[in-house]
Amino acid sequence: MKSNKIFFLMAAAIMTLGFTACTDDNNNDIVSVQPQTTYEVLTGYMEMTVPVNRDGQSAGTVAIRFYEDMPSVPYISVADFQNIMVPGTTVSVTKTGTDTYVLENSGARLTVNTTAETCAFDHFLNFTNQMGLVQEGIENVCYDGLPFVRFNHQTLIGGSSAVNFNYGSYGINLRGDATAVYFPFATLADLYADFYGHNVACNGKKVVYASNDGPQEGIGSLDEDFQMETLMKHKERKADMAAYNYAELCFAIDHFYGMPAGTDFEKSIQEKGLDKTLEASADGQIVKRLLLSTNIDDYADGMCMLYAYLFDGGHTTIWFDEPSTTFAEKYPALYNFFDERVTVPTIQKSLQYGSMTIPEREMVFGDKKTYHKKGNTAICHFDSFSGSDKQAWIDFYQGKGPRPTLATSPKDPMAIFLDALEQAVADPEVKNFVLDLSANLGGSSDVVMALTSVMFNQNFFRAYNVITNQQMEWHFDVDRNFDGKYDAQDQDVHYDLNFCVVASPLSFSCGNLFPSLAKDAGLLVAGQKSGGGSCAVGSYRTADGFYYKISSARGRLCDQHWQNINDGITPNVTIDYAREFDYTYEGHNYTICSYKNFWDLDLLSTIIGEYYK
Repeated sequence: MKSNKIFFLMAAAIMTLGFTACTDDNNNDIVSVQPQTTYEVLTGYMEMTVPVNRDGQSAGTVAIRFYEDMPSVPYISVADFQNIMVPGTTVSVTKTGTDTYVLENSGARLTVNTTAETCAFDHFLNFTNQMGLVQEGIENVCYDGLPFVRFNHQTLIGGSSAVNFNYGSYGINLRGDATAVYFPFATLADLYADFYGHNVACNGKKVVYASNDGPQEGIGSLDEDFQMETLMKHKERKADMAAYNYAELCFAIDHFYGMPAGTDFEKSIQEKGLDKTLEASADGQIVKRLLLSTNIDDYADGMCMLYAYLFDGGHTTIWFDEPSTTFAEKYPALYNFFDERVTVPTIQKSLQYGSMTIPEREMVFGDKKTYHKKGNTAICHFDSFSGSDKQAWIDFYQGKGPRPTLATSPKDPMAIFLDALEQAVADPEVKNFVLDLSANLGGSSDVVMALTSVMFNQNFFRAYNVITNQQMEWHFDVDRNFDGKYDAQDQDVHYDLNFCVVASPLSFSCGNLFPSLAKDAGLLVAGQKSGGGSCAVGSYRTADGFYYKISSARGRLCDQHWQNINDGITPNVTIDYAREFDYTYEGHNYTICSYKNFWDLDLLSTIIGEYYK
């Protein structure tokens, strides 16, 4: 008989733990919101009341459970978890049989069977939607909350919003009593993880929620116990936590990894799952053993190797950069595999970007400015869709401050773009406007939407949901004149310019999405094939608290024919490299290309003239 079938109070022992808040050396608060913690020992499980830290503020307490067969793994009721993720919302629970339950929140219905260990959503995205915290009434879509863009609507084509998950096949137990259903905390966290980075973690003593999680920021900045360095100091894990952690990791990769077609192992994972993929080779069996190890250092090496298995150019990353020296000595073949899969392409991109492309561009133009002009052609060097001065934009849209400019927010992508565009429009000689993405590594899709709206009046992009097999169109409104309000004047915006997008193999993620959208719309894309990157990114925490991010199955970006764009975008007009040369670094050979021709404004003027004539 499973322990979750026994719920009789046997005895109660109360323990009180005291905690204090602390700060780091930079005076940035690392808040430990930890009032008194108590627990009760019950037959079949132990129940504790632990504090909740929500974005650095105390958000009360919540009950978590530790079952006798998994004493190190925290469980939480779905209703309590829902209230942590979206405060003020509820989940109703109706027990419909000995081991079946129907759960409903404002978005959808979830049916759980605690014997079969299955759950069925009638609308998975609606049930786990937290985006109402970003914009009221928004659906569960990709949106970063920059105020010059706002969600309008979503169109779903094909597939099914209904999703069934079988946790029993992974050895993950779901529990229930007369009034509630309990999942392992990390299992629910993985179900709710979204594009925005809403995330939550529990170490058995506290719950920490971050509106936007990252390896050092987010949850780690709110509580030092969840920082990577702190977690690595523990050295040992409990066996039940190691086993559950591996099971949940396999489940997350099998279901929530977006399969962008960037790695050789995706087909195998799609067909038989991560566990059987690892089991299929001697090297994979070593990786599995490391992932199951109770030794933290071995486990970290296993996660590094998982990084190599899933490496897709940059969207999927693991908190630990490189296997240990001990690992390299014990498993030289595996270490070489990691080196070739991860280290070499990463260094190749780094050398091309920082050692060649940016310095060479500055030499070509003689300065570091983001706008240059020659004759009838202007160019805006647009190196990132990230770096928005979000608070400054929010203040502007709330009437509390001026619009961000290049002078006040020099790294803000929209400030960079608008400054260049306004200079070009003010110059009667300029007829051609080039958006130079040759060194653009990606960033926010909100900025992509703003640019597509301004340059060719398109306010949507397409993605494929690998979980639901649905084609999705995400439609947005854009304040196209950037005057701080959405009104009819936005539709009057038009620039009588010939637009051109320059792409390169460095153009990744949103640096790949924008050329795709531009080419589909008929704009000129010139240069070389872009570098790919076709998934939005999901932020996750392992059951023992380590941060990782993966290409998200919730949104794999597509072109107008619903084709995956991970292979990169072939330009309308190819611009040859000025030169190529071989470079040896740390025993590896790299081919470095000169993009000098990409910034030849006379050449670009001729190409643009031919394309648009």
